[in-house]
Amino acid sequence: MRGRARSLQARLLLWFIGAILLALGATAITTWITSSDNDYPSRVVTRHVQQRVARLWDDPVATDRYIAELREDTGLDVRVRRDASMFGGQGRMRPGGMIFEGDVAYVPVQRRGETVGALEIRTGTPPPRPWRVGVALVVALLALSLGARRVAMRLAKPLEHVAATAERFGAGDLDARTGVDKLSRRWVADEVRDLGRSFDGMADRISRVVVEQRELLAAISHELRSPLGRARVALEIARERSPDRALTDSKVGDALVLQARALDDVEKQLGEVDVILGDLLASARAGLADLRRQRIDVPAWVRERAKTETTGPVEVVLEKKSAAAEIDPALLGRALHNLLANAWAHGHPKAEPLVVTVRAAEDGFVRVEVRDRGPGFAAEILPRAFDPFVTGTGAARSPGAHGIGLGLSLVRRIVEAHGGRVFAANVDEVDEGEATGAVVGFELPPISAPKAAADKLAS
Repeated sequence: MRGRARSLQARLLLWFIGAILLALGATAITTWITSSDNDYPSRVVTRHVQQRVARLWDDPVATDRYIAELREDTGLDVRVRRDASMFGGQGRMRPGGMIFEGDVAYVPVQRRGETVGALEIRTGTPPPRPWRVGVALVVALLALSLGARRVAMRLAKPLEHVAATAERFGAGDLDARTGVDKLSRRWVADEVRDLGRSFDGMADRISRVVVEQRELLAAISHELRSPLGRARVALEIARERSPDRALTDSKVGDALVLQARALDDVEKQLGEVDVILGDLLASARAGLADLRRQRIDVPAWVRERAKTETTGPVEVVLEKKSAAAEIDPALLGRALHNLLANAWAHGHPKAEPLVVTVRAAEDGFVRVEVRDRGPGFAAEILPRAFDPFVTGTGAARSPGAHGIGLGLSLVRRIVEAHGGRVFAANVDEVDEGEATGAVVGFELPPISAPKAAADKLAS
């Protein structure tokens, strides 16, 4: 699947986390703005006790009586400290004027702006720590984030499934469907369900048209081969019935020579038509998802396939000794044959073998390239070398070359059906002031290559 800057799941998760943080921040700001120190009950009680003790401070008996009542009413261990020295120590001021030291809280008693003593309250438990509040907030944020992540995954997964199905369909799997009606209605939005149904309907129509066109093309190509076969038989019969030129006079002999040339030309034209029909038949199969794949060692396959070529001598260079791939040998063999035939038809010297090299590409793909020593591609043709009906002209095409420009186009269709890619470039070498030769080929993904995200989601 084409790489995305950020997935839909990540976007939803970030939005959820942002909303949570925004809500927490808004709550904190609102509380801080609207709250007042006088609003807290603990502060009101503390201030009341401070004021009462301050009024009774000069009367120790009355002070002790009030502390006894306070101890009895609250159940707290409250004592009077008439020494203010503890406030010079390392205490932490808390809201309400309290100072905590361990499990002891001190409530300062002030008279005329000066601290004269304190109430000592033994709580039995340490005071709340600020870091505990922070930890609690972090834990709450993590819990909310995990929940938000799950919700984001649930919301995004159906749409990602539709996108993965569309990518599989675009890659040639005409049977790929979203099947949104089988998904849980709880997490699939109506808009996503409508999108999936629309895609499935479109895929049904497109696959039906594509299959019908390919079947029609294959049927036409097959039917045309029958009269071609009969025409070849008729040519052989005509040759056999022709009298021996050595037994005839010169005029008849000259006529027979012309007749033989005409028969040879007809046979050549029939051969070219047969090649075109073969390309059409292969094109009808290329791009289909039901390729007859086999696990093949590509370097060994190229070496054996080159031995069966009748177009001319071929030299195989194996820079990569072993590389397995799942290919359709017959269909990919047609692609390799077209590369070789294209090189022979466009100026490669007949006396020199074509060089086929198998090497490893940078990203782990298996690279098969054909190197010729012809005139190379014309500058205006090179970017469109694999487009249908593009043929060489001028110096980039041999005088006897024929074809309608389907050879390299078929190579691309076959290779892309295997999940690979094609390439073409002129050679940088220079011979007598002119660039000489071209490199054309394809790259196949190895079996060890990871599967597409679409396959993972579909499973």
